Amino acid sequence: MKKSIILLALGSTILFSKCTSKKPAETASTDSVSTIPAVALTPTSLQDASSKVVDFKDITTKSKVTYIDFWASWCGPCRGEMPASQALREEYAAKGVNFVYISLDEDKADWASANKNFALPDGYSFVLPNPSGSEIMTRFNISSIPRYVLIDEKGNVIDDNAPRPSETDRIKEALDKMLK
Repeated sequence: MKKSIILLALGSTILFSKCTSKKPAETASTDSVSTIPAVALTPTSLQDASSKVVDFKDITTKSKVTYIDFWASWCGPCRGEMPASQALREEYAAKGVNFVYISLDEDKADWASANKNFALPDGYSFVLPNPSGSEIMTRFNISSIPRYVLIDEKGNVIDDNAPRPSETDRIKEALDKMLK
């Protein structure tokens, strides 16, 4: 019984923990070829898998509801939320919810690999090329990830600290309310 309680407590701690928004120094890449370039970018720019630059506003006003997932490939809690996120996306994408994944990865190869592993859809997964100089990070006061944000079709922030995908009842309630 004691082992079960200890394992439950440990599992809860891991599930509800957060990663800081910076990759640990000991795993930082020094390969400048795979580092995401920060040229011709604005403070609200994002890049897709083909390095096409898009503006945050352009991807968050496509649908009645946009659910943004700020994450990184090196963040354990972020990775742990991906199966629940995929299930939520499968259920709500057809209802008009735009699922957007914004990575804080500094190494494009790491991000691309994680995109493939989690089957994140092209056109909905982006990397934030310069997190420290990004207006997006400041606007949502992002100091740790995973972090979720709900935005309406006009670009209004409805919840800048939305429930995680694994908080199934809470996030479904919030999405259903916005879809009415």
